[in-house]
Amino acid sequence: MTRYWKCVALLALAGVAGSGEPGSGGIYGPRLEEVGKLGIGPAFDAVVDGNTLYVIGGGTLYVADLANPKAPKVVSKLGGFGHVRQLIVRDGIAYITAREDSFFLVDVSKREKPTLLSHYDSIELATGLSLSGNIAFIANRHAGVELIDVTNPRRPEHLSTIRVGEAQSLAAHDGYIYVGVWRTQELVVVDARNPRKPVQIASAPLTGYGDGVAVRGNIAYVSTGHHSSTPSVPYPKPGEPGYGSGHGLEIFDISNPAKPRFLSRLKTPPFYNLYMDTWRVRLAKNYAYMNDTYNGVFVVDIADPQKPKFLAHHQLPVVPGIGDGGMPVDAKPGPAVGLGVGKDYLYVAGSWSDLHVIAAPGLAIPLDPPAVSKWTIPKRETAAADPRYRLYMSEGQVYSAIPWYKEADGTNVALVAAGSAGIEAVRVGPRPQRVASFRTEGIAYDATPHGDKVYVAEGMGGLTIWQRGSDKKLTRVGQLRFGDHSVQQATVAPDGRHVLLHVGPNLLKIVDVSNAATPKLVLEDLHIGLFYKRPFAINFAENRHAMVMWTVTGLYQFDMTGTPKFTGWSYPHRFAPENGSTADGKNWITTTVSGKYVVLEPGETRPTEELPAYGVEGYDLRGKPSLFGNTLFTANALTGRVTAVDVTDRKRPMLLSTMLLPEHPGYVVGMDDGQALIPGGYQGLLVWSFRK
Repeated sequence: MTRYWKCVALLALAGVAGSGEPGSGGIYGPRLEEVGKLGIGPAFDAVVDGNTLYVIGGGTLYVADLANPKAPKVVSKLGGFGHVRQLIVRDGIAYITAREDSFFLVDVSKREKPTLLSHYDSIELATGLSLSGNIAFIANRHAGVELIDVTNPRRPEHLSTIRVGEAQSLAAHDGYIYVGVWRTQELVVVDARNPRKPVQIASAPLTGYGDGVAVRGNIAYVSTGHHSSTPSVPYPKPGEPGYGSGHGLEIFDISNPAKPRFLSRLKTPPFYNLYMDTWRVRLAKNYAYMNDTYNGVFVVDIADPQKPKFLAHHQLPVVPGIGDGGMPVDAKPGPAVGLGVGKDYLYVAGSWSDLHVIAAPGLAIPLDPPAVSKWTIPKRETAAADPRYRLYMSEGQVYSAIPWYKEADGTNVALVAAGSAGIEAVRVGPRPQRVASFRTEGIAYDATPHGDKVYVAEGMGGLTIWQRGSDKKLTRVGQLRFGDHSVQQATVAPDGRHVLLHVGPNLLKIVDVSNAATPKLVLEDLHIGLFYKRPFAINFAENRHAMVMWTVTGLYQFDMTGTPKFTGWSYPHRFAPENGSTADGKNWITTTVSGKYVVLEPGETRPTEELPAYGVEGYDLRGKPSLFGNTLFTANALTGRVTAVDVTDRKRPMLLSTMLLPEHPGYVVGMDDGQALIPGGYQGLLVWSFRK
């Protein structure tokens, strides 16, 4: 087991409240019997399609024959998918979400030889998945829902984004999207009949964190978990009302999508674990099948949606080495995180264990066939000119941009990490245009120049190092991979000897690149909380200190001189994923949920609420901050808001300019003459005249 998953297991078991054991009968119905396993190790989702079982786990898609449904046999497999999460199989194609590793389409028409069709670069952590007609809908957690045209599965096309809060899972049905929203505990409804311009039209409260959604006819079913919290008690503690009581199934009448009407709910046993935290629901005629992680799986009678009732359940066993063997005495069963349904059998994905075969005679029947949906996709509209910026449209998603060199006439050429389009050199004159492009093996998430080298975070391609020749062309001279973990950010230390890497969900790795041909790992660190996107500050305090943000446990400072090391100072407070820090001398300007910033001096540990906070009245400064001279930029990828403020007086910032963008901006980088580069995701690269 990797260090990451060992950490996850310890955290999960330490956070349990109550046993979560539904028991052998009672209100949850009889306990179903396990009759076999697939023998593949940890699994995350499963789908039954006819006589074939598809399973994802450990970065791999497994295809198994169900000639003997209680003893499926693997007939093929295909790896390289990273941190897999949800799976749909439709018309010979498998669609796979993989969190920070994005979205994959696989040809499974020949089940003995699955073949990768495409790897699509999604906007954030590709988690929830729904497929309707020729459109895939992906819940990207904090970044919202992304709509993707998959008419040509070899070339999926980004259509639009709709921000709905922390989107975990979703279901698309009859022109609408129904989203299970996490922290704010909502079912959100989106009108997507124009898939290029989806609009949120309604929301309904849940009594738990929103996740899995299934829709049939005029009824929506939502699975929930964690806490049943309130505005006054957003994070209940053990013993407080609502703690761990968010688990269950909630049912709504959606005859009028703009006014969802609550019908009923069932509650599963209360508990709270930080990991694993995914709850799903699937439908077949009069049955709903729920997986509720440590509580296991439940079969629910939904013949009368106003009076659902439990019929049966099964809880996975404790996993040796994770759920026992020196762990706390209240160690829990392995989490059930995904569920395939066949005739008389449930195929339960255990994220710590295996794919489990559960006998459910008469209760397990093939799932409802997908509704036939037709979507009309309008032609893409040409973006209207905006006097505030000049726009360069890449073929990929623009993640980072930084001035690289100047041409003879003094015009800047920017180095651009352009997602699936690779690395691009873009002339940022009156009409920005590409002057060179370099295809990368993986998705180019970040590209940082230093001297005559360029360091690229290439996703599954790892860290790659490129040499710039006298002709300005790049040649790859080094590479370092990290198995199934992708590399998402690469920040070069001021001396050029070391590079900080965002690896996988939340691993920091620091690499010695003194010899470009053989980069070497010299330090790694891991704390609680995901990295999401851009967890590192892009500048260094006193030209030596780096800052890294884990969302749950806070900020950690590292000394990058000599042999890199943790300085011993951390700022131990939870952060929203859109915020961060930028160096200001020896201090760190840090954005907060208040919409203002605080100045952290080394050694500070007081929470942000107890520190002086600075902002501009009426303006929200949340976002990833970057400081250039006396101009502070913030870029909020979750709202699309970018802002420039004059901080000549750090305690009295003055607004220079602000814009609300349709996509997901990354770190803003200042240039000269009152201009800045904004990496605008699928909107492109914006050259912002922020002083006009």
